[in-house]
Formats: sequence, structure tokens, C-alpha cells
Amino acid sequence: MHSFKPVLYMVTAAFLFCFTEIALKILNGSLNALELNFSRYFLAGALLLPVGLSELRRRQKKLTWGHFGWFQFLGLIGITLVGPFYQLAAGRLQANITSILFSLNPMCIALLAWLILREPLSRHQAAGLFLGMLSMLVLLNPFHMTLDPAGLLLLFLAVAGYSLYAVIGRKLIGELGSVLVTAGSFLCGGIQLFLLALLTHVPAVAAFLRQAGLPQFAAVSLFGGYSLDILGWVIVLYFGVTLGAYLCWFKAMEHGSTFLGSLTYFVKPAVSPFMAWIFLGEVVTARIAAGIVLLLVSAAVSLKKDKAGA
Repeated sequence: MHSFKPVLYMVTAAFLFCFTEIALKILNGSLNALELNFSRYFLAGALLLPVGLSELRRRQKKLTWGHFGWFQFLGLIGITLVGPFYQLAAGRLQANITSILFSLNPMCIALLAWLILREPLSRHQAAGLFLGMLSMLVLLNPFHMTLDPAGLLLLFLAVAGYSLYAVIGRKLIGELGSVLVTAGSFLCGGIQLFLLALLTHVPAVAAFLRQAGLPQFAAVSLFGGYSLDILGWVIVLYFGVTLGAYLCWFKAMEHGSTFLGSLTYFVKPAVSPFMAWIFLGEVVTARIAAGIVLLLVSAAVSLKKDKAGA
């Protein structure tokens, strides 16, 4: 039973993560990108913090002001920038396309780790990157582009930002533990987004945003937009995805291995398009199916070295 637990954690995390794009797309019309993301990340960070501090005590480590500085920086690139970008992208693109392309993250992380941290890029990872790029070309169909260009730009900025967040946070995770680093960056990112939302209420700032063609970011509602109609999806996103999925993901790696945690990104792109079909009616076309198959092959190839060592 013990060996089955980490697999169960991994499958649960992958299943919950599959609701991310669906919930974001449904909530996009009711909750502003700043409002939704400061709420969900601050709440998840506050709930994860006791777990992270308990892990810190087990490691017999102490927090320093330098750590808080890193939490602020990680919160800026991984939450303050990525959260709104990803929500806006999900609102402009199909949920299945958004989910599949965001699952390129592990390969982007490997590439950035090679460029920034000088971590070696294995042949399997390089081959996986090539196949991942091929799957992206199949999904985007650049010669007959029908996807929203602004949505794609926002999505790629979100992927790049999240990958950078993961790479920069890697060394800090080794010292403090993944749960505390996540909780710290979530809390700091949530506070930063809250302050940005407050800033949009300054008359001069609000007027500038309206003149710049961004009226949705002028005088952002801080706690409005919530209703009984969307309450179920708010609970799914805030507690199911932002809190539950991350906790299960950490537990999968804690009781299993890093490879097992990586399998979350192997399962998610295979399942999420069908969930988008069930909840949003988005058709899984032959092109999307081909992109899924290529992405699954690329993930399998890039993880092959880790699997051999697991």
C-alpha cells in the first residue's frame, strides 16, 4: 500500500491540475485577473505556510532576510506576472490548447537550467525538446494560424516566467524545502498583486490605463465579482488546484521521487483536453490529438534518463 500512495498523490495532482484552464476560462468574465490571482495565491500561501515551517524545523534551518528577498523575487516572476498572463491567455484561447502548450514547462525548465545554471542537457532532454517544439507547431498550425496572437503571446510569457521561477527557485528549495518556498512566493506574489490592484484605484493611474486601452485594469475590484453562480469553480480553483494539487504534487515527490512528480506533466496534457470537452464543449480535433501524442512522446523521451535512475 505504501508504494501505491505516491502514485495516488501524483494522479490526484494531475487530475486537479487539469481543472486549471477550465476554471480560469469560466471565471475570466466575472473576476479580474489581478483580483482572482491575489486571492487564490495569498490564500493558498497562507494555508501552505504551516506545512512549510514544519518542514523547515525538521531541516533545522532558519529564515533570514535574504530568504524573504528571494521570496519577493520569485513571487514577482512566478505569481505577479505569470498568474494574470495565464488567466488572460486562458480567456483568449481554447482551454485544451492552453493546457497542452503549458505542459511544455518541464522541457523549458531543462533548457533554462542548462542556460542559467549550466546544468547538463542530456540527449534525451534535447530530443524531448525537439519533439516538444514539433508538437507545438502541429498545435499552432503556423501556415493556417487561427489562434488569437495576443493570447499566444500571453501564454508563452506565462510559460517562460513559470519556467524561470522554477529554475531560480531550485537552489532555494534544496535549502528550505519545496513547500516553504512555494508558500513564501505565493504569499509575496499575492501581496504584490493586491498592491497593484490598489494602485489601479489612484485616479491618475486609472485614467492612464483607460487611455491605453486597458479599461479592465482600471480601478480593479478588490473583492467583488463573486456570486453563487461561480462559487463552485472558485472553490475548485482556489482549494482544488492552487492548494490541493500542489500539496499532492509535493507529497508525490516526498514519498516517491522527482521523476514521479514530473509524470504530472505527462498525465495532464493527455487528460485535460477531454475534460475541456466535457465541461466547455471544446472538440478534440485530429490536429489536437496529434499534438497530444507528440507531446506525450516528447515527455517520455525527455524523462527517460530520470526513469533509468529512479
